[in-house]
Amino acid sequence: MLSAIREKTQGIIATFIIALIAIPFALWGVNSYFDSGGQFNVAKVGGAEISQNAYRSEIDRLRGRVEPKTLDNPQFKQTILDSLIDKTLMVQHAEDQGYRIGNAQLAETIRQQPNFQRDGKFDSAMYEALLRREGMSPQQFETRVREQILITHLQAGISESRIVTQTEIADLARLLSQEREVAYALISVDALMAKTTVSGQDIDQYYSAHPELFQFPEQVRVEYLRLSAGDLNQNQPPTEEELKKAYSEEAARYTVPEKRRASHILISLPAEPSESQAKEALAKIQDIAKQARAATGFAGLAKKHSADSVTASQGGDLGEIRRGVLPKELEDTVYSLKSGEVSQPVRSTYGYHLVKLTAHTPEKRKAFADVRKELVEAVRRRQGEERFLDVAEKFRNLVYEQPDSLAPAAKALGLEIRKSEWFTQAGGTGMAAHPKVIQAAFEPDVLSQARNSDTIEISADTLVAIRVADRRPAGRKPLAEVRPQVERALKQERALQQARQLGEEALQELRAGGSLESLARKHGFKYLPPKTLTRRQTAGVDRRIVETAFRAPRPEGGKPAYDLVGLGDQGYAVLALKRVHDASGKLDDGLQKKSRELLTMRRGSDYYENYRAGLRQKTEIKTYPDKL
Repeated sequence: MLSAIREKTQGIIATFIIALIAIPFALWGVNSYFDSGGQFNVAKVGGAEISQNAYRSEIDRLRGRVEPKTLDNPQFKQTILDSLIDKTLMVQHAEDQGYRIGNAQLAETIRQQPNFQRDGKFDSAMYEALLRREGMSPQQFETRVREQILITHLQAGISESRIVTQTEIADLARLLSQEREVAYALISVDALMAKTTVSGQDIDQYYSAHPELFQFPEQVRVEYLRLSAGDLNQNQPPTEEELKKAYSEEAARYTVPEKRRASHILISLPAEPSESQAKEALAKIQDIAKQARAATGFAGLAKKHSADSVTASQGGDLGEIRRGVLPKELEDTVYSLKSGEVSQPVRSTYGYHLVKLTAHTPEKRKAFADVRKELVEAVRRRQGEERFLDVAEKFRNLVYEQPDSLAPAAKALGLEIRKSEWFTQAGGTGMAAHPKVIQAAFEPDVLSQARNSDTIEISADTLVAIRVADRRPAGRKPLAEVRPQVERALKQERALQQARQLGEEALQELRAGGSLESLARKHGFKYLPPKTLTRRQTAGVDRRIVETAFRAPRPEGGKPAYDLVGLGDQGYAVLALKRVHDASGKLDDGLQKKSRELLTMRRGSDYYENYRAGLRQKTEIKTYPDKL
């Protein structure tokens, strides 16, 4: 692939272009060859603008992680915008305070990311490919990383300023260990809905009064062309000559390298040995060599004589040897021996060594026939990539120069015009699930003027161009389509009202001296007998009931404290708090540790919220909701 690029970029101009492209991946934070052009803004924070593209990037990042309808929710959109505003405020404040992330720190952070590494080392080609796949330039990504490091440092500084006292820790630990005995009765909405009836007139009125509940968003269906390196040359199998050439060029790929395993015996010498010390060590190693060649076990000699404390106990075993691991003198010796052969004494900076090659597996190359299928795929893929480089520019030009139809590009390049299913700005299936396609489909030029989109780079080797084929404006679903939904919503609304009324009547009866169990039996509520709860051990009880139980006042005069708990669409629970038991004596160390962690986390969160609110108060912020 790279060789193909080099062949197409000869001359001074091409060399200059390659140099420009290479600069960003040196990671010096000076990537500036992408120009975003004019764009709309969704907010202005002080002097900084938050672009619509930045907002859409955040939305696109969440596609596939949240329900599609959530992406169209105004409250969710506002939450995303608020997070961008907070991020901008924090970066501005950090920079105003003199915080800076240097190029060296930025480069080191990116180089340490496993996603950008191959065999444990940073790979600029992989870095480039992954960013392109995500639709980001290196400049955009490095700016984002720089800002994230700044924010992380700032948040750490806020966190480290948290202070909690031992009294606060003890108080929280006692609260966490407090026990409350509760019983409750459930008033089920589903049971009441089964007995609720609604008229046709009721349905008509509810439908008219709640138009926002039955809206559908704008939808489009697009035609598209897809140019992929993987699809090119599929019908043109490589020739035998091409396969054999690839087999020769990729020899290392199909070769299993030789393996050598060795053992050694070391007679050590000091860093600067005297002549007599060297002679004495040499004589000793020569004597051991005679014993080794006289069929005395090498492993036994290593255990008895070797000064290498790591390998001596293992019979001198050095394991499998790779080039560049051992000192050169030893490595050369290992690679000169035959299997089972014992070397002459070898001098190194450590002393004298005796080496034995204990195992040798020669280099083996896989036969051409065994890898032929793999070669066909590799050559076809490479040829597809090379052809893709040629065709991609034609694809871009044809789509741009003839914006009223995809047909000319399809005909010239032999591509098929395909059609998507209907989808909204929340996305769809197939090609309509890709964030860049969704964004392009709802661009004003593409949506309103029926023009081809710009070429969309789905990945490093796949391009797409689209045009809107059909369009459905936003509107309200017809009553006939949503009648069952309206009927259920109306029944549920009335059943909830009835459940609340029953719950309030039950509270009056209980506070007048009634029994919860008897009341539940009388009205057909589901009764749950008493359970002992703590704030941490809830015995499977609904969290809303638990929270109400621990907010309730203590029972007085031997009478339970009662309350009504809303359970959303499920209905209501009538709660009876029967008993409160406070912890006494020495508090558990583990519980105190947990209390410290909870307080510290909460205190840090409070500090951060106050800090964030302070930044917002001091900064002029303008938002443009119509651009979301």
